[in-house]
Amino acid sequence: MTTAPAAPPAVAQSVTVVRALRSIHRFEVVPNLILVLVWGMFVAANRPSDLWTVSSILALGINGLSLFGGFVLNSYSDYPIDVRSPVKFYVARGVERLGSRQVLLIYISEQIITIAMSVIVSELLHNWAFVAVKLLGIGAGYLYNAEPIRLKRRALWNPVMNSIRMGFVPGLIGYLAVHEGQIGAGGWVLLTGMTLVTMGRIGFWVTVMDTHEDTAEGIRTPSVVYGPRPVMVTAITLGAVATVLSGIGLVLLFGPWGVLGALGGVGAQAYRISLLRRVTDDRSAISLLQKRPTIRRERLWDKAVYGGVIAVGIVHLLLAII
Repeated sequence: MTTAPAAPPAVAQSVTVVRALRSIHRFEVVPNLILVLVWGMFVAANRPSDLWTVSSILALGINGLSLFGGFVLNSYSDYPIDVRSPVKFYVARGVERLGSRQVLLIYISEQIITIAMSVIVSELLHNWAFVAVKLLGIGAGYLYNAEPIRLKRRALWNPVMNSIRMGFVPGLIGYLAVHEGQIGAGGWVLLTGMTLVTMGRIGFWVTVMDTHEDTAEGIRTPSVVYGPRPVMVTAITLGAVATVLSGIGLVLLFGPWGVLGALGGVGAQAYRISLLRRVTDDRSAISLLQKRPTIRRERLWDKAVYGGVIAVGIVHLLLAII
């Protein structure tokens, strides 16, 4: 793995330990990722009480510690990139404050805890799929970040690994925990759609803003290899397919009215199309996606995608108790 070099004392000490821990875990994205953690649980529940069983609570812990712990490994590996990034420089400062060895130890400790929790859930539901899915997530995160393999460098493997660790794995863990370890056709279709949501946004769209930094480090992300504007088009296309599949999955699970849960996806793609129309070249594409207002609106639409799916699950639960 890439090791973060020692930082000048004045730089490292200017960040508190608490702030450094928040930075390497990327806690600023909690409002977005909390929806990623729970959408599978809400659509799988048949009654409200399904959401606060021991297995469900543990699954939420597994997903939370897995996703935010995954950011720790990414912070460790991406230090040379983040220290150049106008968007992620604060993450590099956090690594400098704690030290690269300590950051890696934090990641390992957190993943050991999630594996132990997965074993408990598997015992409770007599289904060892939780351990298998959890190990799949760890494997995807390691292959994405770790040298010499580091699939983040390898164009299309980048979005594949991201979609597994931040889309497929948390969605499946949440669904299985609430649905007694079972998932049907509608669940699989919806899970596929939500996995593609992650692939489109995290695997393609977000790589545009880091194009210059990734190029400097020899990281061959989709944006570096294929160019920012073609990657934006690819992300929008994947988002459109994801929206269709999510709508179909919701209809299979809840009936025709479930398609309303896909409206967030429709709005998100419309917003991204509007951004694409504003760019004239690769430089303007990178600049636009790096702007704070763009990032904030992107996150709002990301919430709308997951929020629409969760809302359908909540309505289903309310109808079940009426």
